[in-house]
Amino acid sequence: MDTHGISFTSLGLIILDEIRFPNQAPLIDIIGGSGAYATLGARLFLPHPHSQCIGWIIHVGNDFPESVKNRLESWGISLVVEREADKPSMRGLLEYKDTTFGPKDFKYTTPFLSVRESSLEGTRLLHSMVYHYLETPHNIAQHVSTLFDLRKKKGISEQPLIIWEPAPPSCRKENLEACLDAVLFVDVFSPNHIELAALFGESPLAIGVVDKGKIEDMAARVVNSGIGADGKGIVIVRAGEHGCLVCGRDTLPMWLPPFYKAVLGETQHFKVVDPTGAGNAFLGGYAVGYLKTESIVEAAYYGSVAASFALEQVGMPEKSGKGDGELWNGVNVSSRLDEYKSKLSYEGQKGES
Repeated sequence: MDTHGISFTSLGLIILDEIRFPNQAPLIDIIGGSGAYATLGARLFLPHPHSQCIGWIIHVGNDFPESVKNRLESWGISLVVEREADKPSMRGLLEYKDTTFGPKDFKYTTPFLSVRESSLEGTRLLHSMVYHYLETPHNIAQHVSTLFDLRKKKGISEQPLIIWEPAPPSCRKENLEACLDAVLFVDVFSPNHIELAALFGESPLAIGVVDKGKIEDMAARVVNSGIGADGKGIVIVRAGEHGCLVCGRDTLPMWLPPFYKAVLGETQHFKVVDPTGAGNAFLGGYAVGYLKTESIVEAAYYGSVAASFALEQVGMPEKSGKGDGELWNGVNVSSRLDEYKSKLSYEGQKGES
């Protein structure tokens, strides 16, 4: 991994959430959005000073809280802040129906403030090794083409890794063909299992608890249609408490368990609080894992561990300490990764005996 340049950049959003529970005071200005959680996932594995290899542009309004900006700056990343003088920051309202973090409604309460590729010009972020997008099938090709044109104009010949998660509202059967066309422009396509089912016209109930065979069949169809310019890209299906599926043309489909199910067992989920953002964090962790290992499966170990930190609270985990002594929620990230690897190795050996 390049220790001087930019390794990972998310072009996802930052959203300030108001979170409401029945009969409780609302939580205000909670950091959210695909860009926020993906950046967190990458940041977990790059303590300072390597954290400067993570780039993120945030497009915010005139009401963006200084406390939130200070918290993001405390991560030690290469943060670029674009501020609108006459517009509000992006905000959302998340209303839970009960206190179990189960049924919920979400809506945006302000207009979108998207990040434009042109904002990368004049910054180190234009040289990033990986870019993360959350976009619709109809828009992703244009975004990637614009990015590549900007890099070419600056004489950047290296091809970055493009990770794309489809925007959830666009995951409908009528968009399947557009999606199969769009994956030609990316290297990693990563819907969650509900989004993948929706693209193929399957309702979540039709899949049942989780029909892994059906998920594999749908992922294989995307892989076989050709992902990336060389057709050798991969699909990662993020399936929440059921883990993730890694599927590529040259790789047998492989399921990996989530961190908590792997390490603590089926019933011990006492640290799991809120699943919001875990899938985005998975992809940030995956990106860094791939740069470190060059293995699409080992990279998913990093993703699974990154997701575990997003699950433990509402909003972002707490960072403490510095450098090699850095902790998130009081835990050393590398130690948690080792714990996860050890558990998978043990289960693998047990399965072979």
